Amino acid sequence: MSEDRISTGDALLWSLAGAMAVGLFLLAPQLSANNAGRVVTVVLSAGIFACSIHPTLHSPSLHSNISRRIVLCFFATGIAAFGWILWPYSLNVIPSNVRFASAASSVFSSQTYSFRFTNRSDKDLYAAQLKFRIHSQTLSGKDFEINIPTASRKALSTEGRRFADIVGLLCRDSRQRPLFSLFAFHLAPHESREITITNCRTGSAKVGATTGLFSTAPPPFNVNGNPMSVRFPSDEPLSDCQSFGFLVDAHEHEGIYWFNHEGEKLDGKTVPQS
Repeated sequence: MSEDRISTGDALLWSLAGAMAVGLFLLAPQLSANNAGRVVTVVLSAGIFACSIHPTLHSPSLHSNISRRIVLCFFATGIAAFGWILWPYSLNVIPSNVRFASAASSVFSSQTYSFRFTNRSDKDLYAAQLKFRIHSQTLSGKDFEINIPTASRKALSTEGRRFADIVGLLCRDSRQRPLFSLFAFHLAPHESREITITNCRTGSAKVGATTGLFSTAPPPFNVNGNPMSVRFPSDEPLSDCQSFGFLVDAHEHEGIYWFNHEGEKLDGKTVPQS
């Protein structure tokens, strides 16, 4: 019977591996996207794998060396995926996806979700991209309202109508799904911004949030503080794009401010703003 039971030492190693996995999961959101944060992630991931080697290779429930090695390979793959998910990338968005449910009653009540967009690095980031992809059979991009809370609106220019430094495009991706691509002109180290999405029409949808491209070099500005050559980067082909912005004064115009031009196409490289 004793041969069918895990040893005390292996039980302690499994416990230590589990404790490190929980610790990495809890610690990951606090790690900066710099060398120190990435070293911590690598060390803890390697420690989890190291603690699982002996218990796996001596597991009483696995009756051959081949099966034990196969299981160990699965553990290695799973731990690598776990570390990749928790890797301290420079840009981070929480949550990564939300689901808008259909109204349960005949009186529709709009739903709103809030997303936190964060520069986790120690560097200034420019033209930092955030993408919201809409998965729905019935709803279009114009059925959703993007908003920037007042605390997250910073002025892009000092002349004329003052627009916020977050602008965007409503496009279609390669599978014709609506996609909002937003760009923050400047994010200071560890700065966060908030963005909300509201479903304005009855219907269910899943909205996935991902980060995209960014630059660590600021664009050139003219004497009035406006970017001289703003470019919308794209890491995927997009079509039927219409650009929008936000006014700094939310009382003047709270939601999306649509610009007149539309029909732009992004080929996965860069396209200048119209």
